Amino acid sequence: MNKIIILTIFAFLSITFFCCNRASTSNDKLISNDLDIETKDSTITEEIKPNISKEYILGKINPATDSMFVQVPQKYCLMRTEYIHKDVLEPYIAMYEAAALNNINLGLISAYRSFDTQAWLWNSRYYNSGNPEASAKAVLKYIAMPGTSRHHWGTDIDVLQTKLYFFETEEGKKAYQWMCDHAHEYGFYQVYTANRPTGYNEEKWHWTYLPVSQFYLEQFKEKITYQDLTGFSGSEVAEKLRVIDDYVFGIDSLLLNN
Repeated sequence: MNKIIILTIFAFLSITFFCCNRASTSNDKLISNDLDIETKDSTITEEIKPNISKEYILGKINPATDSMFVQVPQKYCLMRTEYIHKDVLEPYIAMYEAAALNNINLGLISAYRSFDTQAWLWNSRYYNSGNPEASAKAVLKYIAMPGTSRHHWGTDIDVLQTKLYFFETEEGKKAYQWMCDHAHEYGFYQVYTANRPTGYNEEKWHWTYLPVSQFYLEQFKEKITYQDLTGFSGSEVAEKLRVIDDYVFGIDSLLLNN
């Protein structure tokens, strides 16, 4: 009788140990799988960040042949053919269509802008007065020095008009208010807001797709120096005017804190 009881207890303990050990093994596999997934995701996150060259950051590429860019459908362009960063087009179109439901046209005035185009804009407004510092400061109210424009990255857009007086009209006020209320829902934020301590004047038309432009701003900080800013009138005073510190980074504080 005692022998039967002992055998029964032994069998019970063996089954319990086997079940617990199996459960433990299963949990170990689940934990291992979770770790694999986490590691894999982290690796992908790192891999999708491209190795950005100085030429790209400075706007010295051809968007028509660069795989990082796509052409914007003509429907959304107010003036000419535009190119934009491939990850910005879809959220821009979503925002455009949402605004259109409220009879607001967020058509593009400008998206990607090359170094050469920026140099043309800059040089055409630069007055060689014999005082390059004063001449450059006058242009810097609204025009970025070539190589420092966020438009080089394809992540920023100018919409509707590039004149502040337009945004005092009924149409302009309605569009700007809609952007202030809803643009963030699509990842877009105003870059040059009012009352910033440094940088360009307020630009109600200039918005950035933050999920992508944040990375390029970091790349600019890591890779671009004043020695890279050459090839246009007044470039010799770029460092004296602190165009990197006060203009490239003279943006809305929200964009610096992300």
